[in-house]
Amino acid sequence: MQKINIDEISLKILALLQENARLSFTEIGNKIGMTSSSVAERVKKLEESGVIQKYTTNIDAEKLGFPIMAIVMLSCSGAYTPKEQTIVNMLSKYYQVVECLRISGKNDFLIKVIVQSMDEFKSINNELGNFGQVETSFAVTTFIKNTSIDIGKMIDN
Repeated sequence: MQKINIDEISLKILALLQENARLSFTEIGNKIGMTSSSVAERVKKLEESGVIQKYTTNIDAEKLGFPIMAIVMLSCSGAYTPKEQTIVNMLSKYYQVVECLRISGKNDFLIKVIVQSMDEFKSINNELGNFGQVETSFAVTTFIKNTSIDIGKMIDN
């Protein structure tokens, strides 16, 4: 993975977009002293380079009716498993799976699941059990939930 060289102006644009992706190029330009066309050009380059992957909305899952968050650790067979794509395909059919990471250590996958009930969770958990050893923890309290990178700290360093 190649690191892309990004200057302080692009970092400021990214910080503003992370705060509010609905800002117009004119609004961003006014905040950082650039023309809207210059901002648009930089944003386009950031999108084309893959730095900006998508624009999204943060949703409170609990208020949407998903009060249970499970963190599932799945251990299959070690450093690499030929079942990997099968597992990913199976997980992709569940809208309740909000994140799946291939990890190092004693487990192979870390899977974050939000559900409305324990019965709903059981069906996902049972299917995962077909692939290996499953360990589950349930989130009790969320203390930190970052959905963005603190670009301000990057600029200050």
